[in-house]
Amino acid sequence: MQTLKRQNHAFFYTVPALLMTFVFFVVPLCYLIFVSLFKWNGLGPMEFTGLGNYRYIFKNPNFHKALRVTLTWLFSALFLHIPFGLVLSLMLNRRPRGWKFLRVMYFIPNVISTTAVAFMWYFIYHADMGLLNALLRAVGLGGLANTWLGNTQTALFCNQVPFILYVGLTSIIFLTQLSTIPAELYEAAEIDGADGLRKDWYVSLPLLKPALLTNVMLNGAFCLRTFEYPFLMTSGGPSNATTNLALYIYREMMSANRYGVSMAAGLVTILLGVILMTVVTRLQKERM
Repeated sequence: MQTLKRQNHAFFYTVPALLMTFVFFVVPLCYLIFVSLFKWNGLGPMEFTGLGNYRYIFKNPNFHKALRVTLTWLFSALFLHIPFGLVLSLMLNRRPRGWKFLRVMYFIPNVISTTAVAFMWYFIYHADMGLLNALLRAVGLGGLANTWLGNTQTALFCNQVPFILYVGLTSIIFLTQLSTIPAELYEAAEIDGADGLRKDWYVSLPLLKPALLTNVMLNGAFCLRTFEYPFLMTSGGPSNATTNLALYIYREMMSANRYGVSMAAGLVTILLGVILMTVVTRLQKERM
């Protein structure tokens, strides 16, 4: 009887979360799927097209490019951003002089508006009054000065550079996991003759899988929804070189007034997130 009461109490506490999930996720998702089946400009009558909007985006070269740009963001997060955060956390875990100050400084960019960061880097890259070109000219490397945000070869890379400022959150998650590793394991490794690098390789890294999966999920979600950098720094240009799925969805809805196409592209973005979450969840279950 008491067990049944505890179960009822537990269900009662989950009701607010379930209600919010239903109102703010399930209902909008159903509406998104519904509108994606229609041709609609946002004001006039809807015209049912079935899967026509999906056929349109998968034949649209701009959508293909936006998808490639989004996957490039994911690649940079998985193979550049997260490894850099891991190395940074391993260095801070050794507690060098001033490690507490450094930990705070690395985390500060995470509380700064993404819009402010995007504008800051826009003026750093500015061709005429940008800090980067000014520094190159000051040290006699004026020949390397470039229109960084107007060049198809460099625009996407320049869009992704500010992302590294958020490495502090990634490193803090790794540091939190590192703090749970028993000191006895490191002492045993020292007895076996392991130095600092070998302790990190054979002790720390195998036990950081939960933090790694968490960072994959968080950084992957950020890359799928990032909007400020391509919108504010390059407006998706040049030649759509920096247009990702988030900006493509915005343009289809707000500029082209193709709400159905925008919703279809949004559903594809959600499916990418579901795939990422499924992979992370399965890896977590394998660990268990």
